[in-house]
Amino acid sequence: MIKNSSKLGFGAVVLLISGVVCKALGALFRLPLTNLLGIEGIGVFQLVMSLYAFALVVTCGGVTNSLAKLISSARAEDETKKINLFLLRALISSISIALALGVIFLLLSKVIASLQNITAYSSYALFIFLLPLGAILATLRGFFQGYENMLPTATSQVVEQVFKFAFGLLFAFEFGKSGTAQGVFGAFLGIVLSELVAVIQLCIWFLLKFKQNKNLEAQKILLNKKLACRQFAKANYTLMLSASILPLVNAFDGLVIVDRLTLSGITAEFATKLYGLQTGVVGALLNFPLIISVSVTTALLPNISYLISRGAGSKYMVEKGLKVLLFLILPTTFGLAAISRQVLLLFYSDLGQLLDTAFYLMIYGSFSIILTGMMQYFVMLLQASGDFLRILIYTSVGGILKAVLSFFLASVKGISIYSLAIGNISLAGAVCVLSIWRLKKTIGFSLHFFDLFLILFATATMFVLVSNFVKANYFRLSVNILIAILLGALVYLVITMPFILKLLRKNLFKNSAD
Repeated sequence: MIKNSSKLGFGAVVLLISGVVCKALGALFRLPLTNLLGIEGIGVFQLVMSLYAFALVVTCGGVTNSLAKLISSARAEDETKKINLFLLRALISSISIALALGVIFLLLSKVIASLQNITAYSSYALFIFLLPLGAILATLRGFFQGYENMLPTATSQVVEQVFKFAFGLLFAFEFGKSGTAQGVFGAFLGIVLSELVAVIQLCIWFLLKFKQNKNLEAQKILLNKKLACRQFAKANYTLMLSASILPLVNAFDGLVIVDRLTLSGITAEFATKLYGLQTGVVGALLNFPLIISVSVTTALLPNISYLISRGAGSKYMVEKGLKVLLFLILPTTFGLAAISRQVLLLFYSDLGQLLDTAFYLMIYGSFSIILTGMMQYFVMLLQASGDFLRILIYTSVGGILKAVLSFFLASVKGISIYSLAIGNISLAGAVCVLSIWRLKKTIGFSLHFFDLFLILFATATMFVLVSNFVKANYFRLSVNILIAILLGALVYLVITMPFILKLLRKNLFKNSAD
């Protein structure tokens, strides 16, 4: 069976565009939010956000990918009657967990805030709304992705970010007049409303496009119900636990990092600023290249799952997807690092003595971003293969390694906040090594040395050229940055032209039937 390659390519491009828009809006959101709340205030916001991210993953971390995998496999095996059952189980499971966690955060909000040495406990009360809305969003997005329809996911993400930008800043400004804690509450209240708008949009899309999925034969459901429920539980809960590892470790960092940093000889106030710098400023910029890996993996997951379920060879798609990922994420990440000092000067002119720290966090963090992008890709391949237990084992190993390194290195003078970057590198690196070891036995993909060398050489050349050009200050700051970006892109494309032509000749998104 020949799959529609244009549909797959369109899905990846749509997700990439929406990802760029969302990251840009996210960065733009944090810029005025930082100015409204201050560096310490954005540190408080990120401390709350780290626990929200963890709670959201516990709620629905496995739902989107498990639904995409199960629905695409059901379609490949002509068992489409299972699809609505998968959807129903996903909604019940994720919303139930969301409500339970929301109540826990509501009751323990003051205790959690005191453990973090902050006063913004009222923000945790909003989790009782945020988490169920997030569960519905994740479930509906996974449903659409299972049909390889990425447009609903992309548009809902953009809608969510647009309203988050508008409502979040508005309420942060209004509530912030009464203090930092109230400003953080206002920002999260804006996030609640943005998720509500996105949920309404997806529900309308679902009702308009997929009414036919309600017309199931009762007897067919009964025959497949137990098996389908077991399949969903195996995929969803294992992926949920796996996806919880990184947010859990980040939440652990959020709980202990301030106290650990003070042991390196700095004050608690400065430690909070450093954490806000790493997660709210540097993290927002560094996460931008991960749009690429998320777009590639999201678009390929249902496609590769479909091919594997059909018994068709997916080796070609795996190799080409990995090449495209490296081709895009390497220059994007290190290009951003090359201009990071000037970008920080442009958007965060009040960083002062923290500018050098932010720059080095960007450099060290670039390596963790590359490894994280590769980790996401390899984990996607394990998901497509149905190897859910190994994903849990590998991410657990990486998470423990990160937690240990971050905890102990944070108190070492001279390392301090850089311990978080070291921990991220160790986590992603461990998962990549273990995943490759497993996948080489199952899928057996390879990457040609010449292709990898050309990409690495072009990236290094581009980095040296851009970093030196942007330091020269030939023009005013914003113009200098823009010319450096264009120059770097041109040099990279020229050097990698043989690789590009090779990809175009072989048709990147081509699927051949076995």
